[in-house]
Amino acid sequence: MDSAAREIPGYFYDAEKKKYFKVQANHAAPSGSKYTRDDIKKRKEASLKRKRIEEHSQRLSTETIKRSNLLQCPLGGKLLQREYGTLPSSRSFVSEHRAAACARLLSRSRLVNVTSYDARFPVSRFARDPWSGNLLVAINTASNYNLLNKADPGSTDCIRDNVTVQWWDMTGVSSSNPSGESVHVSTSRLTNPLDGRSATQFVVDTATTFCYPGSMVWCSAPCPSATESIFAVGKSSNLLLITGIDSHWNTQTVRMPNTADIMAVEWLTPRVVMAGMTNSLVQFYDLRSQDTATRLQHPHGVYKIRKVDEWRIVVAGAKKTLHMYDLRYGPSGITTRPQPNKSTHISTQPYLSFHGYENDHISHDELDISPETGLLACTSPSNKIQLFSLNTGKLIMPPPLIPSPPSSLPPANIQPQPRQRKAAEVSSPNRRDVPITHYQYPDKITCLRFENLTEVPTANGAGSTGKPSLLVSAGPMVEEWRM
Repeated sequence: MDSAAREIPGYFYDAEKKKYFKVQANHAAPSGSKYTRDDIKKRKEASLKRKRIEEHSQRLSTETIKRSNLLQCPLGGKLLQREYGTLPSSRSFVSEHRAAACARLLSRSRLVNVTSYDARFPVSRFARDPWSGNLLVAINTASNYNLLNKADPGSTDCIRDNVTVQWWDMTGVSSSNPSGESVHVSTSRLTNPLDGRSATQFVVDTATTFCYPGSMVWCSAPCPSATESIFAVGKSSNLLLITGIDSHWNTQTVRMPNTADIMAVEWLTPRVVMAGMTNSLVQFYDLRSQDTATRLQHPHGVYKIRKVDEWRIVVAGAKKTLHMYDLRYGPSGITTRPQPNKSTHISTQPYLSFHGYENDHISHDELDISPETGLLACTSPSNKIQLFSLNTGKLIMPPPLIPSPPSSLPPANIQPQPRQRKAAEVSSPNRRDVPITHYQYPDKITCLRFENLTEVPTANGAGSTGKPSLLVSAGPMVEEWRM
């Protein structure tokens, strides 16, 4: 009907009302008039745009080849796409799905249970000698650390000594004593592939203690240099560098321009140290120029820093903030006196955010990354392991919502049927074949580390498998998740 309507100059035909209305000038039309020149012009433009969209949609539906239902099949569709060469195989596609595939291949096995060695205290820290495969387990007795040297993951023989050792290459450093005001440094000559002695033997040197009354020691990190023994230690307001020269240790105190506790330290290169502070700043210190620069500002106080590669770092902070930053971008969102507890606090724009991170506060050894598999692992308040993809920031295999148990227990004389027993076994969250993110540890997770070792033969014939694995300590146990 409207197509047959004749167009009359100075009048507008309303198809809904089926009437002609005189077009009014903009300045002469009353308020709220629908038939001014501008209003009619907007109507015609909207009608023309809608008509073009409808024509384009109709053209797409008639000229586009419809996708076969066979391609929706998980097996047949992928095989057909592979034969025709249309299967997505870009680098981003592969890296995005690699992390999830590696996470599903991890299976659990127990390496150490210190209760069988009359240890009444939980495991505090652990580390693996990359050459011999020895697992060094530290037990916190509230006064000192005991070292358990586990020679072989398959054996049960352990040697105990009252020493404080944490390995790095050929030397080690402990974090602090119970008061937190001193740093105990002791060295242990670990296995060298050029030595002819057994890999299970080691020599512990005399410990050196550095006391700092009135200040707390929070964290430490070894330098990734193969020729120098340097440790970066974070304490109240200052950064401490401990350098080993022959059999002596020298200390250097680096005063930061901002007064705040250093809760996290990490080496970007063998000459650059990153320090995360409670005031949300991440500062870089260069050993060559002995200069400090503020590089980025986190939304809240920083508790952990991990290096992904030479350009990217992961920063974990308070109030469930976990971000990745790309250092190739210029500094932004940095203030002279940051106040992370105020609503006006600004921060650096992150390169990637990890949504679903559950920790308000994380300790020094409760987060680690594996660039080889593209995984980030961390603890959670529910004593479960959270896995994130370093490429997308998404949570991998989140645990299902387990319904709460019934308030009343069934009578003891009622035995479950076989089908009920099978269902109960399947729903149990602590079975050995349960996925890593679904397994709930009975005790708090104290240490979590990836082993990114290459396949290198050692002097005594032992060696790593070349497959990254995740070692976890909770209570008196140390377990390994391996592919």
